[in-house]
Amino acid sequence: MRSKQVNRRDVLKVAAATAVFMPAIARAQTRKVTLGIVNTISDAPYFIADARGYFRDEGLSVEILPFPSGAKMISSLSTGDLDVSGGAVSAGLYNANEREIAIKIVADKARNGPGYGFQSLIVRKDLIDSGAVKTLADLKGRKVAIPAIGSAGEQSTLNQACLKAGIKFDEVERVYISTPDMFAAMSNKAIDATIVAEPIVSLAKQRGVAERLMTVDQFYPDQQAAVTTFGAPFVKKRELAEAFMRGYLRGVHDYNDSLKDGRIAGRAADEVIGIIAQYSGFKDVAILKNVVPAACHPDGLPNEEGLQKDLTFIQGMGLVDKKLTVSQVVDLSFLKAAQAKVGLYSRKG
Repeated sequence: MRSKQVNRRDVLKVAAATAVFMPAIARAQTRKVTLGIVNTISDAPYFIADARGYFRDEGLSVEILPFPSGAKMISSLSTGDLDVSGGAVSAGLYNANEREIAIKIVADKARNGPGYGFQSLIVRKDLIDSGAVKTLADLKGRKVAIPAIGSAGEQSTLNQACLKAGIKFDEVERVYISTPDMFAAMSNKAIDATIVAEPIVSLAKQRGVAERLMTVDQFYPDQQAAVTTFGAPFVKKRELAEAFMRGYLRGVHDYNDSLKDGRIAGRAADEVIGIIAQYSGFKDVAILKNVVPAACHPDGLPNEEGLQKDLTFIQGMGLVDKKLTVSQVVDLSFLKAAQAKVGLYSRKG
């Protein structure tokens, strides 16, 4: 009888202990988040957050999935097949919100900050060498490649270049070619110029295909080239979305620490370059040390004024309904919650 009582007491103790620790065990379980990227060096804050365990600290397992463009992620963000994306803003993003599919811009990802114009307007080398193209005004009548007709940023950026040059947007012939095909298009002289990001700018120069005419920050400072977005189902998973944002914001802080004098030359620069080489589709460390990296607001804030300028421009092209505003698409509540926990940026080193 005594033995049975002891066994019963032991069972009750185990049951009580299990009841106490089960919530902690549940919290410790890893939760999966899918992140779509274009797999380039401006994805660095995501890479840093994953490599340094910031997502893991939040109990997250982030699956990073490459896409050819930000526009190609919209349908997956709508259905929940993709939780988060980092890419350029497209007409499709705005049109989804017009249809009340709440894909939200939640943070900065990459911009052409002063001294950090990671995107450039590049021109075929033979046109530069011959003197046929010396300034932005010489783009008049030239074929300039744009990744897609729905590209909000590139279309508006080209317009800003035209405004600076004193020529009309329609005086430049736009050719819609995907970014991976632009090298071949320049080599066979199918296009004269395009707006692309690093490391393509450096590779084009290295291979003798094109030369940089001007960095985007020189004619459109702080142009919001890419943003972090949350998919429609993901924005409803509040706790999970805030956990992702906390990890991402720590990655943004570290990325800004690594920037110095228009290069990745600041704190832990070699480690950050190694992380980019490990995670991205670009492995040449020597070039990575010399590229112009993207700026990213140290506290993750997107340039809403610039986004509105780009939206207004493509609305004028008839690509998005004129009633929509950027404020209807931006949701900074996740970022503000993360800032409250992680803190605002304070440069280290």
